[in-house]
Amino acid sequence: MKRLPALAVAGAIALGIAATPALAAPKANKATPAQLAAMTKAVQSSPVAGMNTVPTANYAVRNGMVYAGSSYWGKVSIASRSSTFQGAAAVLVRPAGGSAWTVVDVGTSDVGCGVAPTGVAAAFKLGGANCGIGNGFTPAPQTLANPTLTGYQLTMRFFKYLNPQYQAQLGTFLADAFFIRRANNTGANKAQYLANHPTYNDAVLRVDNANYGEGLLTVSGVNWQTTLPNNYVPVMYTYAWVNGAWQLLSFARFAPSITLPAPATVA
Repeated sequence: MKRLPALAVAGAIALGIAATPALAAPKANKATPAQLAAMTKAVQSSPVAGMNTVPTANYAVRNGMVYAGSSYWGKVSIASRSSTFQGAAAVLVRPAGGSAWTVVDVGTSDVGCGVAPTGVAAAFKLGGANCGIGNGFTPAPQTLANPTLTGYQLTMRFFKYLNPQYQAQLGTFLADAFFIRRANNTGANKAQYLANHPTYNDAVLRVDNANYGEGLLTVSGVNWQTTLPNNYVPVMYTYAWVNGAWQLLSFARFAPSITLPAPATVA
């Protein structure tokens, strides 16, 4: 069957995340009702394959599965309820430390094969023996020696790429499924952000927490600018290992504070 066009999720999205080695017997567990509800919300709001433009009455999200090797990968079936919509499947990721899911691929065949690690692909029965990232790319590291340092370095690279002379590098650094959520509850996808983004020449970042697993690195902390006093912004960044390199998958900014908040902890 023909594959639906995905926003080529590169970054856990097009997380063409280069793979962690497959487990001897990869397994997937049935999603809980809460997990399936969160995945359904992610599918309905996702720009991947234009799902956010499809009336929700035209389909039903069913058969949620969560990878047993970690709880960061999920899969759902998208059953058609209309003659104008072809049923499909979706692969999702859940950044470490959070409960929200992000769709990384949608389609009718070979879904997730260019996105998910080989172990995940096998557990979800996404395709044949060659489905999944792991051949021809540098595998995602199984562990990070210093997730906090890696998260800090990646975020400072992001700040650098926001300068006009690095627009091309910024486009490569952002995953195809990139999305930013601002404190005022507005958001932007990759194309929208590339067309209109700020510049940080004096950014400071304090990393409070960094969690890594299955090719996803979630970094939370506080960001501020030396030229803008009394404006401390709690932030969360999620990076994905894609085809041998890191990409920024999502970025959230929360309500600013006039004083520097105490370091937060994540359970």
